[in-house]
This record gives sequence, C-alpha cells and structure tokens, in this order.
Amino acid sequence: NRNFPAAPDAAEKGMIPPMIFYFSATGNSKYAAERIAAATDDHLIFLRDAVRSRSYRYDVSREQRIGFVVPTYFYGLPSILTFFLEKLQLSGYRDQYVYLVLTCGGSTGNAAGQMAKLLKKKDIALSAQFGVRMVDNYVPLGQIADEASAAQKLDLAELSIDDACRAIRAKGIGDYNRFRGVAAELFTAVAYPLYAHGRSTRPFVVTDECISCGLCQEICPCGAITLSGGKPAWTKSKCVQCLGCLHRCPTQAIHWKKADEHRGRYYNPRVEP
Repeated sequence: NRNFPAAPDAAEKGMIPPMIFYFSATGNSKYAAERIAAATDDHLIFLRDAVRSRSYRYDVSREQRIGFVVPTYFYGLPSILTFFLEKLQLSGYRDQYVYLVLTCGGSTGNAAGQMAKLLKKKDIALSAQFGVRMVDNYVPLGQIADEASAAQKLDLAELSIDDACRAIRAKGIGDYNRFRGVAAELFTAVAYPLYAHGRSTRPFVVTDECISCGLCQEICPCGAITLSGGKPAWTKSKCVQCLGCLHRCPTQAIHWKKADEHRGRYYNPRVEP
C-alpha cells in the first residue's frame, strides 16, 4: 500500500460525482470502458487519476449503475484496484446495480470472485460480471500478435463488448463471463500470489535508445518512476506491473530483463492514448 498515496481526511475531499471506474495501461480496458460509457451514458473515472488525487469518496445516491472495467493480471485483479477498493467510500449506496468487466489476453480466472469478496467487505454486492478477450500483451511471457491477428482479436472483442453493453443497460444479473477458463479458482489460487507478492521493479532496464521524454514517469500509476540524469529510474521496489512504461516508450528503450527485446510492443489502435 505504500506504493500509493494515503487517503485524505474526509473534510479534505468533497464527494465526487460518478461513474465507471476503469484502469488501463495498453488501451484495452480503456477502449471497453469508453464503449460501455457511450452505450450507458455514464461517466468515466480513471483509477490512476483517482489514486493520484486521493479521490476515494463518491456520492452514488442518484446512480443506477456502478461499473468497474479493468484488465486481468495473473488471473486476478490489478493491485491498483485492490488498493482503491480498500479506500473506497460510496455515499448513498442502496443496492444499486454493480458490475465488473474484465479484459484479458486468455482467461480471467477467478478475478470476479476476488472482486466480490472485496466489495462484500464494504457491504456492496456484485450484480454481474463480464469478460472481454483482447490482445495479450504480457511480453515477459510471450510475443505480441501481428497486426492482422491483433485486428481479428479486436473484432471479436467488439462482439463481447456489445453483449456486455446490452446486458448492462438491462441490468442483467449473474455471470456473463465466457472467458473464466477451466479450473478458474485453482489457476487464480496458484498464479495470483506470484503477482500479489511480487511486482518487483528490479527487472526493468533502460537502453541508450531513451530520449528522456518523461512519458514513462508521467503515466506510471503509482509514481514508481523518476527521471535521473534524464533517464528513468524505478525508485519504488514494487509497482502495478501494468507495463505501460514498456509498451508506450516511443523508442522501445524500456525492457523487462531485455527478454522482451524482439517480442513487440502494443497499444490498442482503436483508442487514443
């Protein structure tokens, strides 16, 4: 939790109007969130900005829906979301429709089960879950799909997003996620601790291709990067592991142990950075 700002005193921050909460580093979840917001006429709140501004209190008394759209990491939830949920305070919650949309490269595992437990601690019920399979971009373990294959995957993702939009507008209840995978709870139980207790920044390296643009520092959701001598330095031992710094570096100067050197980079081409 020391990777993120502390929550402000209640008097310091006023209530903030709503509300689809989303997190995205490579554009997949951002694209899904924007499409859903357009279909439901709801507002978007970027978790990175909410955490940076320590905005954890929201008035939902006039809201009919409360949405969360996030990527799946190691078959579980991104650390920035778990941190945010610990601090979240919803004023005026009265059993509104609460949904979760999980984007993934393969399967989501039991990420929704994690979400349901975290919300239950706040006396909030998860009404529905959805899955959207998009382009896998975890380069420490694999190659980025070529342009044609990526476009095909995104076309299929559009159908899943359309289905989710229809169900969300109708306030459909239940499990609409077709991408949980086989033995979802087992996969999450085995894989997620590697992420939850790992997330080390030590493997990140920078090459001479760095042009000192500062984009990595700007976009890092937990402020783990600072420019030192014009080059990025990871000043926190852990981060969200979103790999946004790696994928969005304009000269591909950031690497993960250099194991990803020939595996490509990715940002969803259907959404603005």
